[in-house]
Amino acid sequence: MRVNHLNNNLIKIDKSEVLRYLAYKSKDIDEETDILLNESIAELKEITELKYVYRIFDIAEHNNIISFENQINIKSNDLTELLKNCKRSAVMAATLGFEVEKRIKYYSMANLSKAVIFDACAASCIEYLCDLAEAEIKELAIKDGCNITFRYSPGYGDVPISHQNDILTALNAQKLIGLSVTDSFILIPRKSVTAFIGFSMSDETTKKSCLNCNLFGNCDFQGKENNCVR
Repeated sequence: MRVNHLNNNLIKIDKSEVLRYLAYKSKDIDEETDILLNESIAELKEITELKYVYRIFDIAEHNNIISFENQINIKSNDLTELLKNCKRSAVMAATLGFEVEKRIKYYSMANLSKAVIFDACAASCIEYLCDLAEAEIKELAIKDGCNITFRYSPGYGDVPISHQNDILTALNAQKLIGLSVTDSFILIPRKSVTAFIGFSMSDETTKKSCLNCNLFGNCDFQGKENNCVR
């Protein structure tokens, strides 16, 4: 089990990525939006708690059920395909903390434009945090002589979000990073992510594709070459 609480100075938010979340077709934005964007990024750097935890599991597959040492058991064609060349997998959880959620709720009542922009900045920030966790996991995989698969989260493809509780329990995430789940399997705080990353023994690097996503053909973030640009 590995846990990291990172310094907020590590936050890097790409404005062009935020604008994609906001459905801007151009990088040219009006002055008011630019001001709100800069304010939101500065606020996030003040209040965000960058935290993630991950654990490396031995995995086994039988009848399309992937077992993570019997602590997480998921029946999924998509996950079976993703991990077909893997004997081990990282399971990770990351969160920006409760202050970010409180600020989004506040702006949703006080300043709707700011709320939308702040939310988009937070979405970019949690993806960046997941990238940091993935880079650390990749280093471990390389030491084991493996590649890694792309991140795959519950809620995509045929992996239901009902597994969130098992994931958080296996990671002791509530105690270690303050992450919990509601009765309807929504992560709290909401700007949080859980994901699987396989340690692949194949020389071929697995690439994420929109083609195996259940939102294919109905997503504003689909790339030109069927790659997710979120």
